[in-house]
Amino acid sequence: MANYSKDMERQNKALKDLMSGKEYEKDYVQVGYEGKGPVDKGGETRQGKMTDIMKDVRMPWFCPKCKKTMKKKLDTKFWRTKGHCFDCQIEFENRLRLEGKFEDSDGKVEWLNSVGVQDVELEREKWEMGKTEFSHVVKEARDYITKIENEIDEEAKKLNIT
Repeated sequence: MANYSKDMERQNKALKDLMSGKEYEKDYVQVGYEGKGPVDKGGETRQGKMTDIMKDVRMPWFCPKCKKTMKKKLDTKFWRTKGHCFDCQIEFENRLRLEGKFEDSDGKVEWLNSVGVQDVELEREKWEMGKTEFSHVVKEARDYITKIENEIDEEAKKLNIT
């Protein structure tokens, strides 16, 4: 018989008894393990050594600033780097742009890395560079992009794609 199990047979018998109006009586014993220690914890939540550590790492369901649900892919990224959702970061950057302070960003970033082999350990990593170094890195990146765009234009002219 395909898909035959004792559990399925018990369920069918229970449903048959219920539908006929009889009270179903269990003819088996269910055994479970309760473990060592006090059985009744009185509503107390059990906590392992990793509970507090993982609390800091796990992204919450709701943003701590705006209380909206964090379910977008970008929310995960911004939670790890900024500590709030993507929408809050957009509002923050928009406010900086309106105040004219957005270009004054100083290049500070902080996030948590999961390290450790057997036990999970967290490492807080901070990257910080001064305003002059930050503007120098941005200038180098823009120059490189301009150089690549010029090379693409030259290659396109050689191929007569323009």
